[in-house]
Amino acid sequence: MFSKGVIAYKVLKGVLQKRGVELRKIDEEELKEFAQEIGVPVEELRAFAKPLLQEILNEML
Repeated sequence: MFSKGVIAYKVLKGVLQKRGVELRKIDEEELKEFAQEIGVPVEELRAFAKPLLQEILNEML
């Protein structure tokens, strides 16, 4: 059985792959606001998002 974290990762990855990812530079303030909205420290959000987006990009190329 998968953990909730693994399931959430797979769901998020699937949604991003189907809907697409907007490639643009994210303003630091925008990132901070989003991190605060979801209750995650900015560095942890960045550490989670970078490899996920890189993985999606690698699969697209």
